Amino acid sequence: MANEATIRVSLQIRKVSGSLVLLDYQSRPTSFQATVTGTKGPTPGALTIPAGGEAVSFGELSTPGLCILKNLSATVTVEYGIRDPGIDVFYPLGEILPGEIYLLRLSRNLLEEYQGTGTGTTSPGNQFFMKGMGGDVNVSVEAFEQ
Repeated sequence: MANEATIRVSLQIRKVSGSLVLLDYQSRPTSFQATVTGTKGPTPGALTIPAGGEAVSFGELSTPGLCILKNLSATVTVEYGIRDPGIDVFYPLGEILPGEIYLLRLSRNLLEEYQGTGTGTTSPGNQFFMKGMGGDVNVSVEAFEQ
């Protein structure tokens, strides 16, 4: 089968100062369908991410694909990115403010590390990593098979 998932995206920003409109933007609502080849997900589910950070495992999935990240906290921001445990370095990619939710498609090469010209890889030893910004934070990570 094909086109099992439907994704809808839109963005509206309106910033006003008194009677002055500083920014008025509205994207055209866009939707598309995507193919989901597997049957696993959502995984790993609800997690408590400590301020010091924690690796998030997608071990139940052969190839992670669509993923929804939700910050379930009312007060703490969560940061996400890739961590290289070999050199103990975290590369932040994004943050989710309290109560926010985002959809992304994880790369089929998630956790791989390309060297030089990008033609060779090492074994996938990197980690999808999340950190509570100023305290522990409850998040929901719902990933599905590619």
